[in-house]
Amino acid sequence: MDPLEGLRPPGPGRPAYRQIELQLLDLIGEGALAPGDRVPAERELALRVGVSRMTLRQALDGLVRRGLLERRGGQGTFVAARKVEQDLRVLRSYPDELRGQGVAETTAVLRSETVPAPSAVAVALGLDRGAPVHQIERLRTAAGAPLLAETAWLPAALVPAFLAAPLQGSLWDALAASGHRVARAVEHLEPVLAGADEAHLLEVEEGAPLMLVERTSYDAGGVAVEHAVSTFRGDRTRFVVEVPGAMDPADRPH
Repeated sequence: MDPLEGLRPPGPGRPAYRQIELQLLDLIGEGALAPGDRVPAERELALRVGVSRMTLRQALDGLVRRGLLERRGGQGTFVAARKVEQDLRVLRSYPDELRGQGVAETTAVLRSETVPAPSAVAVALGLDRGAPVHQIERLRTAAGAPLLAETAWLPAALVPAFLAAPLQGSLWDALAASGHRVARAVEHLEPVLAGADEAHLLEVEEGAPLMLVERTSYDAGGVAVEHAVSTFRGDRTRFVVEVPGAMDPADRPH
C-alpha cells in the first residue's frame, strides 16, 4: 500500500507549503510514514501534489526543523526516529523515563570531582560560595544517539562519599541509597542554541536548537540535595506539562 496515497494537492486558503506540511505531519502521526521510511525525492513529490519544487522544499524544511524528518547526504530525506518525551508531570529520573518508553539508554561519565561551588550553584543549594560540591559531568544517549549533556552538583558535606557510588545510573537512586531521597524538584526550561562544546558532545551543528533545563532537587526535609543543568537536543526531545484549570474564586484563600 502506498503510504502517500492520501496526499492531496493544496487548495485555496492557507499557503500551499503549509497544507502539504500538515498532511505529511498527519501521515507521520498516524504511522503511515514510520521512522526510517524514505520520503520520495522532491521532484517526484512536487509533481505528485502539483506544486513547484521550491514550495515542496518549504514544506519539508518545516518538518526537518521540527526534527520529524532528517536529510541524509546523498541518500535523501527520511522520517526521523520518534522523539523522546520528558514528562514534567511526574518526578522521575531520566533512565526511568526512557525505560518507560522502551528506549535503550546509556550514560558516559565525562568527569567527576569535588570543586568549590560556583556562585549560582551555591545559591541554588543554599551553601556558602566556595563550599565543596561534587561536580559530575555526563553524556546520556538514547537509542544509540546523544540525547543530553548534564552537569550536576551535590553538597559534599551532605554526601561526602558520593563520588564512590556508581555514577552511570540515576543520581537520585544514589542519593536515596545515601539517605536523601528526592521528594520534589523545581525545573526551569530555556531554549538555547548549541555552542561549539555542545555541538561536539551532542553531535549537532553549531547554532542547532537545544533545550536547557536547570533543576534543583530537594529531599523530604526541604534540603537542596542536587542542582543540575542539562542541555537536550531539540530535534530528539519534547516536554510534556499539564496546566491545571483556573481555581474557583470560592476556593481561593481569603
